[in-house]
Amino acid sequence: MSTTINDKDFKLAMSKFPSGVVIATTINNENNRQGFTASAFSSLSLEPPLILVCLANSADCFNAFSTTKKFAVNILGKEQEDLAMKFATKGIEKFSDGDFDTGSHGLPIIPDCVASLECDVKNTFDGGDHTILVGEVKFLSVNDVQATIWHQGSFNTLAEKK
Repeated sequence: MSTTINDKDFKLAMSKFPSGVVIATTINNENNRQGFTASAFSSLSLEPPLILVCLANSADCFNAFSTTKKFAVNILGKEQEDLAMKFATKGIEKFSDGDFDTGSHGLPIIPDCVASLECDVKNTFDGGDHTILVGEVKFLSVNDVQATIWHQGSFNTLAEKK
């Protein structure tokens, strides 16, 4: 049975859809590292290689990502779940106590994550209370690590194929 849309029911419906978890990173105009956790991430095109990630307009790092020409997306594994929660928290220093490499674009990259995608900003779009960042992938690295997923309000992993 359908119901009228409200925030609570919409969030519940969306929580039923499992999604990967990423941390997007960039460097702001003052050369400070900025980042956020997202589950709204997707590949978009193969030619050229495009991805999209959605950033809350209320995020602490919104201005940095609104003005940047490049960003990275790190697809997280089970070992990065605590880091995902840290980058999802407002008002804290997200890069303290973190082990980050510097990628080919000079951006913070999470070592030993599932994959890191370093992108040039191709476009941005209004998405209601979020901004959709479209990036053209220029550099990438892939590791043999099991991805973590977000489903019904908690982290999970997929069962291994038999």
